[in-house]
Amino acid sequence: MAVQLQDVRLLRRPAFRRLLESRVLGHTAQNATLYALFILVVKENGSSFDSAVLLAALTVPTIVFGVPAGLIVDLLPRRLTLTLGYLARLGIAILVTREADSLTAIYLLAAANSCAGMFLGPAESATVPAVVEPPQLASANSWMILSQIVSQVLGMVVLAPLLIKQVSMDSVFIVTAVLFAGAACITGVLGRGFTARRPPALAEPARAVREATRLLAFNRSAYLATVYLTAAGLLSKVLVVLLPNFTRDVLDIAVEDTVFVAAPAAIGAGAGILLAPPLCRLGAVRVAAAAFALFLLGLLALGFVADLRDFIRANLDLGISFVEREVGVSSVIPVTMILAIPIGLAYTVNSVASRVVLNEETPQRFQGRTFAIQSVLADVVSLGPVLAIGALADVAGAGITLIASTVFVMLLSVYLTVLRRPQGQQHPDGVEGDR
Repeated sequence: MAVQLQDVRLLRRPAFRRLLESRVLGHTAQNATLYALFILVVKENGSSFDSAVLLAALTVPTIVFGVPAGLIVDLLPRRLTLTLGYLARLGIAILVTREADSLTAIYLLAAANSCAGMFLGPAESATVPAVVEPPQLASANSWMILSQIVSQVLGMVVLAPLLIKQVSMDSVFIVTAVLFAGAACITGVLGRGFTARRPPALAEPARAVREATRLLAFNRSAYLATVYLTAAGLLSKVLVVLLPNFTRDVLDIAVEDTVFVAAPAAIGAGAGILLAPPLCRLGAVRVAAAAFALFLLGLLALGFVADLRDFIRANLDLGISFVEREVGVSSVIPVTMILAIPIGLAYTVNSVASRVVLNEETPQRFQGRTFAIQSVLADVVSLGPVLAIGALADVAGAGITLIASTVFVMLLSVYLTVLRRPQGQQHPDGVEGDR
């Protein structure tokens, strides 16, 4: 099973190519911005709870305004929405350079950054079906995830760490402002064809929200995809909160060296991009379920990484002791790097397959609000647990907290997908449970 030629031919579509180009620039800038913000907060006092507060500042605006933002995305031209979103983030990046010494200002600017993302995220997802044909959705979503992974590598592994170490913290935000400007130019000047047809007039917004909500609740495939996306999103936020202290306490390396985990995860994500399109042809829902299960197992193994290292050293000859003897760092690091590869692969395949399901099951007229509702749901579900996890990690440690979080999400996911999932029934108001 291999990537087919039609997957690559998508890049010959000008509108889709412009969408990818703007996404790479914009997400590179965003990932570098987030990396720098978390480093600023962690260096202030080293508390996981403060990292959780920063993550909450990025989350709360989406909970409050996410659904209205999704409605606006469906009503406004996607090109205009994307351009204004990137320009807003440009201004925020400039303001951060002036307020970097104030934690309160950082939290407020992070919240403003999130407000811009409420429009950018659904607009990007809703643009995909407008610029490709239905049979190309799996390939298109793979390209979208690939651009996101490339942006994470460029922003979090290359750009931000290099600028912080070699230049200054402020230089990160100056460079990201330039990248946001480039993304805005691509969407504003070159981004034609982002809207498939003229959006419907603003009428009965509450009904529009109900339509999208019923789809996610009563369509079996959309419901399962939403569970997988939401649960994986929760655990990814848990990782964001725990990773700085995990690298310091478990891996015994500096907070700035999280690249030792991010880089192999990006390699796994790249492999996931290659595998996702052909795998989705076997059934996107089944693929998403398998990838989500692998993601959970990978995180659980990461929580037990020290014990896993001891087991490997005692029973297998993988040469990990060489790292301690010759390099002088803990052999837990290479084991963590190995685990990060399947974790990145599973997360990516789950994301692609779940989004393909939502694209396929959602009518074009409310794609934007559907993705907005899913995003709001993910943020609502994650806000309380993330704050609690930040506080717990300061007391119990990052490793134990990661294990407890993964087990909880694992049990909850079994309940939601096996014991409670819809059976494809017809909803009384007319939304079909399965197509």
